[in-house]
Amino acid sequence: MIAEFLIFGLVGIITGTMAGLFGVGGGLIIVPVMHFILTSNGLEESIAMPLSIGTALACIIVTSSSAAYSHYQKGSLSLKRFGQLTVGILVGAGFGSSFVINVDSEILKTMLAIFVAIMSLRLFINIQMPKATKEPNFLFFNLSGGVIGYLSSIFGIGGGIFSVPLLKISGMEMKKAVGTGAACAFPIALLSSASYLLLGLNVSGLPEYSIGFIYIPGVIGIVIFSFFFAKQGTKLAHKLNDNLLQFIFAAHLIPVAIYWFLK
Repeated sequence: MIAEFLIFGLVGIITGTMAGLFGVGGGLIIVPVMHFILTSNGLEESIAMPLSIGTALACIIVTSSSAAYSHYQKGSLSLKRFGQLTVGILVGAGFGSSFVINVDSEILKTMLAIFVAIMSLRLFINIQMPKATKEPNFLFFNLSGGVIGYLSSIFGIGGGIFSVPLLKISGMEMKKAVGTGAACAFPIALLSSASYLLLGLNVSGLPEYSIGFIYIPGVIGIVIFSFFFAKQGTKLAHKLNDNLLQFIFAAHLIPVAIYWFLK
């Protein structure tokens, strides 16, 4: 248990920093780490996958709120865009968890591997995203929020990997897109983790100290550190240039993609 908490603490430091830097919740790191720990302890895949994802989303509630508030204090958060996206997010996030519970774990791992690899490749080759010639309307952000919420709930992430590029396409500058993306992670994580908790309440075979598909030791061990390091990540985001931020983000996805391909 001590070794687990040390790993959780390290993950908290990394994911907290990433949340402040990139507006992501850190789920792309938390999910594989949780999956590795749980399966190493003999937990079967059908339980380890939703438990890893639910735990990651519960962690993101704290991490995203810390990062979002720090960005808000620095003026790099658009409340207007946050509100527009959240309407759709609240609808989409509730459905993703049901998909994870019912899909074969091997299919889900393959989906994660391909998704992370594509995201990393897109950032590395620096594909230029088109920018809107005029400001997108309310419905555009509502529908986009629904898609972001649904996919984020499936992959156990805060959605920043979707919302930040979307906001940049709409004409928002990078640092404000990162701050707004961090804020959007909060409703995604809140609703999605509640869904995973409820869906796992009557499931047998869960490890000790689990509530539904949320592993409490993992949540505590990670958020203790991620809450504080999210603020440090925000400070770094305002010091580094956009190209360096993009390179660091792409690089940290490589080992994640390799893990899922090997599993």
